[in-house]
Amino acid sequence: MILRLLQVITSALVLMAGCLASPAQARTPYTIVGIEIDATADNAAEAQRRAMSEGQVRGAQRLIARMTLPEDRAAAGLGSISAEDAAGLIAGLRMSNEQRSATRYRGDLTLQFDPRAVRSFFAQRNVPYVESQASPVLVVPVLEGAGGDSLWSGGWHEAWRAGGFQNALTPFIGLGSRQGAGGEPLGLGLISADEARRIDETALRALADVYGVNTVAVVLARAGGGQVRTVGVVLNFGPAGSTREDLTAVAGAGDFREAARRIVERREEDWKRRSVVRGGEEAELQITILFSTLTEWRTLQGAVAGASLVQSARLDALSRTGAAMVLSHRGAREQLASELDARGARLERDPDLGWTVRSRR
Repeated sequence: MILRLLQVITSALVLMAGCLASPAQARTPYTIVGIEIDATADNAAEAQRRAMSEGQVRGAQRLIARMTLPEDRAAAGLGSISAEDAAGLIAGLRMSNEQRSATRYRGDLTLQFDPRAVRSFFAQRNVPYVESQASPVLVVPVLEGAGGDSLWSGGWHEAWRAGGFQNALTPFIGLGSRQGAGGEPLGLGLISADEARRIDETALRALADVYGVNTVAVVLARAGGGQVRTVGVVLNFGPAGSTREDLTAVAGAGDFREAARRIVERREEDWKRRSVVRGGEEAELQITILFSTLTEWRTLQGAVAGASLVQSARLDALSRTGAAMVLSHRGAREQLASELDARGARLERDPDLGWTVRSRR
């Protein structure tokens, strides 16, 4: 068993290190970013092996927690996972901030998990899971301080910019995590800390357009006494205007990164409870996809065929502006509509055409 585990870890280090070319940019729930590893041993090789093994286990545990609900994990006895099982789920890895000595190894580990292996892992244990992602949210992080508010710098900004939260089931894109044509943070100059605090919709909509999203969250944070407290507002922009909702306030011990993680995990929990499918038979649905260009048709076709709840999609007819398809899907109709909406497609009932799918924006 130990020999086999060593072989798995060694193979991962040698063969997979280059598989994650740019994990922080990938938007997939199967990527876990920022696993801090640190181990000591009698020699450098053993310290590295031990750190990698422990990091893979913690990464797998975070992935399982991301995609499943607590009660389902408890029912399946998924309180822990073996090092060998964790290694078997991994498709690629990358290390950053490495530090080594004769007896110690530490760094930050990013893991890319194999979707097929993970699905099989859950299926074998009859664990319901969610892999579909909600629509991405652009985070505008305002840090309150004695000297005034800050937006484009500081610990709160950095927690979101480099946190890897775009891989969550409810993806959060940090302000400044993308670059403009000149290498500057994308959106720099479009909004100030004061405009963010005042929820200036003109500035926030401009940011949303630049980042290609429909939803923006302005999140204020204040640190003190070893705690971080946050409050926030979420704005959803659409053709007919905007809507607002309060973001659940968070307060607790830890640093800015931990506070950001709490916000993401709470939103993920709500998304999972709305999206999880427990058994049930597949349902068939006839739809008409409406589009105006070939590019739009391909985008909508990909959104429908790639939805995790869609088991099969059959094309029956295609014209210049529409396509007739028959879907076989799991879950309730509302769940399918929610997943398609997150993928940029709107499922709705038309009095003449029946169920239709068209671009959300």
